[in-house]
Amino acid sequence: MKAKLYTIIILTCYSIAGYCQFTPVSINFQPSSYGNYPEYVSITDASHVWLGNRRGDSVSQVPYTYAVHTSDGGSTWQFDSIPAPGDPIISSIFAVDANTCYYTFTDYGLGGSIWKTSDGGATWANKTVNHFNEPGAFADFYCAFSASEGVALGDPTLGYFEILRTTNGGDTWSRVDSSLIPSVFPGEMGATHVFSSVGDIIWFASLIGDVNGTYSSRVFKSVDRGQHWTVSPIVADNLSWVAMQFSSPMNGVLYDGGYNGPVHEFYRTADGGSTWTVDSVTFTSDVYFAMSSVAGFDGGFVVATNDAPAGSYDTKVLFTPDFFNTIVVLDSNLQANPWGIKFHDASTGWMEGNGSNAIAMHKFSGLLTSVSEAAKSPDKLSIMPNPTANEALVKLPEMNVKSDLRMLVYDVTGRLHNDIKIVNSTGWAKLDASGYTNGTYIVQLVSGDRIIATTHWMVKH
Repeated sequence: MKAKLYTIIILTCYSIAGYCQFTPVSINFQPSSYGNYPEYVSITDASHVWLGNRRGDSVSQVPYTYAVHTSDGGSTWQFDSIPAPGDPIISSIFAVDANTCYYTFTDYGLGGSIWKTSDGGATWANKTVNHFNEPGAFADFYCAFSASEGVALGDPTLGYFEILRTTNGGDTWSRVDSSLIPSVFPGEMGATHVFSSVGDIIWFASLIGDVNGTYSSRVFKSVDRGQHWTVSPIVADNLSWVAMQFSSPMNGVLYDGGYNGPVHEFYRTADGGSTWTVDSVTFTSDVYFAMSSVAGFDGGFVVATNDAPAGSYDTKVLFTPDFFNTIVVLDSNLQANPWGIKFHDASTGWMEGNGSNAIAMHKFSGLLTSVSEAAKSPDKLSIMPNPTANEALVKLPEMNVKSDLRMLVYDVTGRLHNDIKIVNSTGWAKLDASGYTNGTYIVQLVSGDRIIATTHWMVKH
């Protein structure tokens, strides 16, 4: 096993909390003896966020049929009733725009339905009246490629996955023929809300149960909006649950989405999901673990971890811009469940709270915006945050990523303060401001005797 140990206390994990953080956001859910856990987050822009709320406690869920959403970035929230019948339990949501959103429910673990609003939640329609009705049916998710075209997944019925396609916003559906979908294994099923899409490509991870109550997983893929499907060999086994994210058509991660101790194996693909290799992230305590890809970064992921045995919501959030070669701490000691984390882009992200109304969600703003802007200027040497109080990411010029790079730090008098050799560069490095007094410094990237790039760095404790 390839094992890169990224613990929270070793040097490759750089804390820059204080320049970027998650701010608690309150939501006035209806009174209940149960907690409210918005685990499903769908973001259309910085103002419009839709939440799928799971109401329950540590051992059970109870029906909850309200669409919760904001049109002003979380300052106020609306509750729109969805008339789903039976005992509906949320399994997935997908927002297309400010007015259009799909909520997927099961009837307490059976069958299911997909409900759509086109008027910002004022009215809702069941778009799958004639589907998810066969024995063993279970609606897992809906994913939209456009306002009109999308694909829904249900657990296998009649011997194969119930994959439905629509080209008119759910008014009509066609089930993908079994000949176009790989055969299922005994006990194989879908996983609620476990899918990823980039352009016309969609992936979903399956769960294959065993007698010990653990799972193995395969990854199904379509490159034509769900019309034809392929599948990988078994990627992982001994899972308590599964989760998956792709940041580009080639780069993706599959991991255990449940509690699994301090070492979390994750599986990376660099060929679009055909083959996978195992790696690991090691934390200093037992954790739950969740991720979101970040648009604009090929290999960019935000990771949320929670200290499970402590019986609290001590959640830490990490960010990698380069497929886990460099990791920074965005924030820590958050009262949050890690599963409901979603980033729309580099500046817009949300994470589930602790089940209370006072800390229902956490809203992110800050660092990733500056990182994203630096990535758009591949010929420049960029530092962020700048000014720096603790540690900072350094984006190296892409055309000059070489094996003999050094980073020189001078003060304004020309005195050399540091000569940092950059080893095994992925295009990112770091600066630690703890050994510098307040002031302005000159940072040079050199190769041999040649100066490649120069920028200014301000330290402000």
